[in-house]
Amino acid sequence: MSGGHFNDCGYNYYKVRQFADELQGEIATNGLTCEDPYMKGFYPNHSDEVIEYLKEQVPKMRKMAEIMRHIDYLYSGEHGDDSFMKLVKEIEKNGELK
Repeated sequence: MSGGHFNDCGYNYYKVRQFADELQGEIATNGLTCEDPYMKGFYPNHSDEVIEYLKEQVPKMRKMAEIMRHIDYLYSGEHGDDSFMKLVKEIEKNGELK
């Protein structure tokens, strides 16, 4: 499968997945202190409430990226309506497909 129907083969779903990966990394460094003077101020310190909200968003982003990928495949002619619906229903129920 190749997709590439939307945005001149830009694979926007990958960008959403990458955003989720980067956000997960930012969450992991929240509140850390850094002794390196060149890095001073580069670690945000958001409240626990904000971090919990962001953590909840990461799997939603991953799920949406997966759905976007299959929409791209649908419009690229690599999925039929039946296989598309079967896959997206499974994704909505269970999260990402591997």
